[in-house]
Amino acid sequence: MSMNYRNRAFPILAVAFVFALSSAATPVFSQTNENAVINSFIVREAKKAGAGEYKKARNVVRGDLNGDGKPDLAVLYTLEGFGGGNSYAQYLAVFLRSGKTFRFAANSVVGGKLNRDMDLRSIAAGKINFDTMNYAKNDPACCPTRKGKTRFTLVRGKLKEIR
Repeated sequence: MSMNYRNRAFPILAVAFVFALSSAATPVFSQTNENAVINSFIVREAKKAGAGEYKKARNVVRGDLNGDGKPDLAVLYTLEGFGGGNSYAQYLAVFLRSGKTFRFAANSVVGGKLNRDMDLRSIAAGKINFDTMNYAKNDPACCPTRKGKTRFTLVRGKLKEIR
């Protein structure tokens, strides 16, 4: 009995399909894992502070912070409603790449109501870059007007601002 073209091609296609699925099933990095690490951390911090996260304000950027050539994470997140009030604070959290996941490295308050508003822009040359809005002398609590920039770096496990 002779095999026709379709019957000979099927085993080759089946092997190729299984190989493609197995390659795709073992990614080097998982977006889901990244989000799970960040979410878990922020939920714990919010609970400790008696506040809630304003999720629309969360911003995540990727880049090498510790010089190992792997993308790390800088996360700007906002907690609000401390003790039922209308105050808010902006935090910078850093997570370093560790194998296929991330590990928490540092966290610091970087802005907030009557402090300054922070806008996380990028990680470049090991620095975390922000645009800022600072309060001028007569600015109301809602609306800082003085534009600026600042950077943070990770030094011995702590975030340090570089002006």
